[in-house]
Amino acid sequence: MPIKKSYIAIFPIILIGVFVLWKLAQFIELDFSQQAEDILSFVDKELSDEEADRLDRDFIPGIEYVTSLTGLWAIRFFLAAFLMSPISLIIRKNFPLYFRQSIGITTGLFTTLHVMVFIFSEGILPIFTRPELIIGFIAFLIILSLTLTSSKRAMKLLKRNWKSLHRWVYFAALLVMAHLVILDQSWLIYGVLFGLGFVFRVKAVKSFIKTKM
Repeated sequence: MPIKKSYIAIFPIILIGVFVLWKLAQFIELDFSQQAEDILSFVDKELSDEEADRLDRDFIPGIEYVTSLTGLWAIRFFLAAFLMSPISLIIRKNFPLYFRQSIGITTGLFTTLHVMVFIFSEGILPIFTRPELIIGFIAFLIILSLTLTSSKRAMKLLKRNWKSLHRWVYFAALLVMAHLVILDQSWLIYGVLFGLGFVFRVKAVKSFIKTKM
């Protein structure tokens, strides 16, 4: 029985997702014994001498590392999904729906993991005490709603409202950038790429590309 083309197309996305999850699993420990204080615990990440000198510490707490890594990949997959329309415009070829859906679902997965790890570490109430966390949580709710309505069934049920709902991706992109900037993370490259994603959606720019390229 031949392998469906859709399975082949999304295989790289699955492979990357599984690799990241495997990497995360190295810093997570489960202990179901009666003597264990916590069933779930996190292993600290030891730093190389160079990293230790740069960061002025010998290790990164496991919970901090896992939170950071899930957030990093959530942003990367979200950015990939956000740039699909501009790339389609340039190469003059639309990406198949199943390919776009797979990236969107993976974005939702890592965004949810990021939020859940933070809640496990800090609790849910601290989210509403700092601007960058409030902004990030609103972005999460938007991304989650887009993920849950990414199927063909949802498109049929929502009809015209589906497009209106999925236009919230632009607001989510702005919130994600604000979240990164306030946290003082390495945001410049992401800012440039998200910026290009917005520029290529401007009607005049789209018309120019269609006629000149």
